[in-house]
Amino acid sequence: MTTAAGLAGKRITAQAYEALAEALAAICWNKAPFERHVRIALHEHPELLARLDFSQVKRSVAGMVVQLLAQDARYHQTTLQMMTELAEMTVFPNLASQVDADQLTARARSAIETLRKITKQYRADLDGQERVQAQKRVTEVRQAAQRRFDDALMEVKAEFLTLSASTDPQGRGRQFEAVLYRLLDLHDMQPRIAYNVPFEQIDGSFTFNTDDYLLEAKWCQARIERDQADVFAAKVQRKGRNTLGLFVSISGFTQGFLEIPHAQGCPFITLDGDDLFLVLDARIGLDEVLQRKRRHLNDTGRCHIAVRSFAR
Repeated sequence: MTTAAGLAGKRITAQAYEALAEALAAICWNKAPFERHVRIALHEHPELLARLDFSQVKRSVAGMVVQLLAQDARYHQTTLQMMTELAEMTVFPNLASQVDADQLTARARSAIETLRKITKQYRADLDGQERVQAQKRVTEVRQAAQRRFDDALMEVKAEFLTLSASTDPQGRGRQFEAVLYRLLDLHDMQPRIAYNVPFEQIDGSFTFNTDDYLLEAKWCQARIERDQADVFAAKVQRKGRNTLGLFVSISGFTQGFLEIPHAQGCPFITLDGDDLFLVLDARIGLDEVLQRKRRHLNDTGRCHIAVRSFAR
């Protein structure tokens, strides 16, 4: 049987390359998981990754990936492996979390099915052992990336627990903002540290699912009262149209805070100390927490839902 390494002279058709580009662009909706997939698929070729601009739309990046692969016979085996692995995909976790999940998943399955039909001839030529080894390498890369993430999360958790014993409220507040920054950065949410604008101070900001969020961080003894909710809501509403807010309070919020009536809807979601600990303890991902809280806000108009009510 001919191995993938021995297929350097077997031509991959333009139709197959086009099907690869279409499938690659369809499997994720958000840029971050799409970029992770491409980086994992091309981890053995940093020279290709260096030429990709992930700030561009996914379809453009996918097209550039295929163009680079097609230009050099050295990437023949990598192309076959990408085609084969994509053709075997049956679930799309990132698409499943979107509002239009059914439509997006159907589109992805259609693109994968087209790729699967076109690549049968190539997949049949791949040596079984070669495919096993390729998948093993991909798994090892993913596991290594997960270990690095887990180790970094443990460090952030340790910092958080150290703050719990602090007797300096003012210093603890500043360090708490730094902990939140590290957590957001670990989840690729492009955090910005505290900054000032005319007549007000912002504890920070970040981006999630194309929306910008203002951050308010409090570590007080008492629960946060209603008046601070009104102040933060006004801050958020003065910003851009797609801006939301995340109010983090370790001590939690009073009932008056949580039952805020806003004429145009509540512009922020909340995270209390128990919510944050469950994220730091790796019970649930921060991205899933924000997604679920945002959905709860949209469905009910309420800014808070306890993470423990839906965490694993």
